Amino acid sequence: MADAVLGYVVQRVGDLLIDEAVFLYKVKDQVEWLKRELRAMECFLKDADAKSKGDESVKNWVRDVREIAHQAEDLVESYVLDAERKQRRKRSFIRTTVCCRLPPLNEFIVLHKFGNEIEAIRVKIDEINGRRSTYGIENLGGEPRRQIDKTVRERRRVVLHAPDTDLVGMDEEKDKILGHLLDGSKKKRSMISIVGMGGLGKTTLAKRVFNEAKARFSLSVWIDVSQQYSAEGLLRDILRQVTKLKVKKLEQMTRAQCEEKLYETLEAENYLIVMDDVWDTEVWKILSRHLPDAQNGSRVLITTRDKKVARAADPSTPPLELRPLSKEESWELLSKKAFPYQEDIEAICSESLRNLGKQIARKCGGLPLALVVLGGLLSTKDPSVWAWKRLADTLVWENMEEGRVCLDILALSYEDLPRHLKCCFLYFSSLPEDLEIRVDKLIRLWIAEGFVEQREGETLEETAEDYLEELVQRCMVILVQDDDLLRMIVEVRCRIHDVLHDFTVAEAKEVGFLVCHRIRDDGDASPLDSSVRRLSLQGNKASYWDSKSTPRLRTLLSFGFVGESDIKRTFPPFPDLKLLRVVDLERAPIFELPEQVGDLIHLRYLGLKDTEIDSLPSSVGKLRHLQCLDAKWTKIKTMPRGFWKIEALRQVIVPFPMEPEMLVAGLSNLQVLKGVRAGRWIDSCLGSLTSLRELEIIGIQDYQHHALSSWLPELRHLKKLWLRGESVPEFLWTTPSSFSSLQVLSLLGRVRRPPQQSSSGGDQWPPNLTKVTLRGTSLGQDSIAALEKLPELTYLCLRWSYEGNEMICSRGGFPKLESLVLELDELERWVIEAGAMPRLRRLMIVRCEKLAMLPEGLQQMAALKELVLLYMSPEIRSRAEKEGEDWPKIQHIPSITIEDSWENPPPSPSSLCVTLSLSLSLSLSLMSEITSITLSH
Repeated sequence: MADAVLGYVVQRVGDLLIDEAVFLYKVKDQVEWLKRELRAMECFLKDADAKSKGDESVKNWVRDVREIAHQAEDLVESYVLDAERKQRRKRSFIRTTVCCRLPPLNEFIVLHKFGNEIEAIRVKIDEINGRRSTYGIENLGGEPRRQIDKTVRERRRVVLHAPDTDLVGMDEEKDKILGHLLDGSKKKRSMISIVGMGGLGKTTLAKRVFNEAKARFSLSVWIDVSQQYSAEGLLRDILRQVTKLKVKKLEQMTRAQCEEKLYETLEAENYLIVMDDVWDTEVWKILSRHLPDAQNGSRVLITTRDKKVARAADPSTPPLELRPLSKEESWELLSKKAFPYQEDIEAICSESLRNLGKQIARKCGGLPLALVVLGGLLSTKDPSVWAWKRLADTLVWENMEEGRVCLDILALSYEDLPRHLKCCFLYFSSLPEDLEIRVDKLIRLWIAEGFVEQREGETLEETAEDYLEELVQRCMVILVQDDDLLRMIVEVRCRIHDVLHDFTVAEAKEVGFLVCHRIRDDGDASPLDSSVRRLSLQGNKASYWDSKSTPRLRTLLSFGFVGESDIKRTFPPFPDLKLLRVVDLERAPIFELPEQVGDLIHLRYLGLKDTEIDSLPSSVGKLRHLQCLDAKWTKIKTMPRGFWKIEALRQVIVPFPMEPEMLVAGLSNLQVLKGVRAGRWIDSCLGSLTSLRELEIIGIQDYQHHALSSWLPELRHLKKLWLRGESVPEFLWTTPSSFSSLQVLSLLGRVRRPPQQSSSGGDQWPPNLTKVTLRGTSLGQDSIAALEKLPELTYLCLRWSYEGNEMICSRGGFPKLESLVLELDELERWVIEAGAMPRLRRLMIVRCEKLAMLPEGLQQMAALKELVLLYMSPEIRSRAEKEGEDWPKIQHIPSITIEDSWENPPPSPSSLCVTLSLSLSLSLSLMSEITSITLSH
């Protein structure tokens, strides 16, 4: 990881040379030298990282390299900060147009000081380079080769390939794979993949399947691929298992001979080949052309941590994605490992011991690897409440040998990441355990930190989305989509597994990337090192942190503050932290920011969401590098005059409804503008904000329709649009081709001319919409007929937005719709024709008080997994219950929720929030054959 950290610093120094050229022009040569030296040291770090395991001297060398790099970065940025401060001071009597010319004496002193500090760094670098040869650290050149600890791989095999490894909670998955492998009707060679994060039990499941299926094939092969492999080695390994050739004979064969012999041998037989632990797509490219398809039912099974590997091998067969174990399954596996020779565990395990065991199992987050490791540890301890409680209370994975084995195995995924993704992944260490972070916020933080490289033809946001997608594909990050259906919110969050989170915290601390600092309720906490660069404050007493102890801080993130009454009104004390680039104080009960916030000239991100702040100091206008301001749900009424002139702004989220009176044209980088009230700015500058991807406008009046209709079509890159007011303009469907990039649309307000279905079957809505929320729009059946033609629509919410008493969803309509919310007070009859909404998984019907019955078409919707009925009439409630008239239509749905009787007064919409998670565990649980019904009175 140290090479990734240093690479980031080298990039930062290079960026400063470009961005701050006006201040660095007199020391440009020295800064260029620093950059070259740091880049040269970069080449040695991968080898040093590999050798630092178990060697404290090498580990210290890596730490010294990292520290000198940070000192160099601090030196350059401090020089810039000092130069800009002096330049601002001069502007009171001299207008500077080219560069900052300090008075001769002051200029000499500053340059002399900088030169002395550069010389000190030069001496330190020479000393560090001198020690490098002592430790045998080699220059690997270019992109360092991948080094994987062989001991870790061996430990993985010992833990996961044990012959007595229990298969718990995977019977359904095992049967599904066996069904695919043993399907005699499919003669063509086919393959299937098992995909999941490290430690989920892919190898265990594959081994069980292999043992049960191999008797049905003439030839069966199991090969361990791993991260380090050779094509010749894989070919010889397969040949050794399918022929009687001796190892010596195999070693004498050329690669071409191996390929020919393998094809010839396999062509005459039906075979089963399992490729375990495949890390990249090259493995399938190497082997596939030598695995003949003789139309005899041959099969290939792959296990991998990367979904891209599975898709590359066979795009037509969806991979089997493993889920974490449930609480019950976790305890079952843990207890089997804790009492390995006992058949009746319940008889020897007391209730209090079981409760402790279940508490320990929960700490594993359903990860079989962690459960096996901890179960093995418990098997060596006395089965007493005292011993188990001590483990439960002190469980820190990195502090025990068995836990480090688990973390090392998970670290294989981390080590396989390209360098630009390592910093992004380690950023999850800043979050409290189990916290799900909004994807849009995470991306903004990554960009502000400088982790995202500018790629030609893409915005930074688009590149960051690709970064996140790659982490998801590698099964290292879990996406969770929260649909707060009644409040018309579709929000995508993400998280990482609990044990992976423990790994990130340990690794981030080890390499000096970030420190999580938790202050106890008594205000006591361990002291912080003055070299801390990123700090995550956690706990209710976060305000007790002493900012003077971290003068080199660049990132300040806060979590906690709940219930604090004695917090400082101006926390954090910015005057002590002049090099800050990222500040996020979401939900902190702070009331004001100090005027000195304007001195933070390197600040990129300022997060004030849900704080008590009611105004911003005028000095905010000096933050010329500020990219993101998130002031949602604050009490701020207006923005300082200079704020809207910050050219670097990329995302601005204000507390609505705020009219950006001073918003000016020319903000060419602005990507997100949310929470703003409609006003004169629409005419004066909306059309110039051509980089906008997300726009939210509130309080639209009829007379503003013309301006909106004129300028919004000019925003060709717009992906998300929220319009709210007494009415909304109809230009979206009169010129839908102008909004071909639009994916998310939310309209709240009356529509004078709703979209109609055209004679051609019409494309009356923007064609690429994926999520649509409509409230109070008074659509008719023709509008629905046009809406259901949208080919990519996955989410639809209609609230008081349909004026007819009958609605028809026609055959083939809504081809990709997965979530549907209806709150239509005039709807009496709903018809779902056969073949409509074939992918609908979740349906919520709310306050449709005139609806006489549930539609017959629900009975044919096999994909439907969840039905929610809220505040419906007693008649509908009765019909939907077991033995009711509508029960045959819905009895196949796994989860049915019917909430509140009609007699009870409906609560406010905010209390009606129903959050439906699309996490993997829920998705799989919804596939259960058991139907659950919840009735609330």
